[in-house]
Amino acid sequence: MNTIQEVFCVRCGSADTRVTRLAPTSAEGTCLRCDKPFHATPCQNCGGFRIDGSFGVSGTRFENLPETVRCWDCPHPNPLRDPGPEETAGAR
Repeated sequence: MNTIQEVFCVRCGSADTRVTRLAPTSAEGTCLRCDKPFHATPCQNCGGFRIDGSFGVSGTRFENLPETVRCWDCPHPNPLRDPGPEETAGAR
């Protein structure tokens, strides 16, 4: 049985992602909504990659970021992870 795991963008929380590498300890890909690459780590509790974006709410930015983000597979609060610089598109 081959199960495809849904991976949320670490910036905006969108599930509309193109995953290029999926491993038990990390996932890499591109978000089709915000058009930026991402590197995701799984939930510390259940191992799922369906975790709120670093900014908590899809399409929303906060002046003060929360310390944790929620996993949608279980209610576990995960430490906020920095998705990297915003201006990564086109910088090669």
